Amino acid sequence: MKITAIDQFVCDRSATCCITGHRRRDLPFGGDMRTQGMKCLVSMLDLLCEEAYRDGFRTFISGMAEGVDLTCAKLIREKICSGRYPGMRLVCALPYKEQYKEISDPLDGYYYSMIIGDCDEKVVVSCRNDRQRYRLRNQFMVDNSSRIIGAYKRKERGSGTLQTINMAKKSGLDLQIISLDGNPLLYCDSGAGQDTMNFTRI
Repeated sequence: MKITAIDQFVCDRSATCCITGHRRRDLPFGGDMRTQGMKCLVSMLDLLCEEAYRDGFRTFISGMAEGVDLTCAKLIREKICSGRYPGMRLVCALPYKEQYKEISDPLDGYYYSMIIGDCDEKVVVSCRNDRQRYRLRNQFMVDNSSRIIGAYKRKERGSGTLQTINMAKKSGLDLQIISLDGNPLLYCDSGAGQDTMNFTRI
């Protein structure tokens, strides 16, 4: 797929939503999709994407890191492929062209390649040698969005997710962020059938 230069990217910011969230290691149960906690988290993220579409958002930007970024990109791609979400678009914002080398899990690598090859637009914001590549990617997503969806937990040394959320707050984006801190739905590996609508947003 052709790469769009960062200065050539055009979208309707008012109808664009970006994604942020932690990598697999910082998610409930280490991101193990077989656990009830992770199933609940994915359901919550899916509900937020559904809600955004109902609110008029049509373009969704994912930073494509493994974890929340890739999970949401997969959910959005599935919606597009279903044919039930006319006008929905997926934009992949990569910190550098070779980001795929960061994906160590084979299944994640498969989904990454499939999504990159099938997305509506791909933007590469920097190069591998640029120490600011992730910050630039995060700023690009925020600068082109009016809502942000994601999942966050407090960490002693901060995180790229917190950086993105702070950028979003400063820019006045509508924050739809699931709090991972002390949320019993996400850290109990049982409880199938609980109401996943009752979740905490920041």
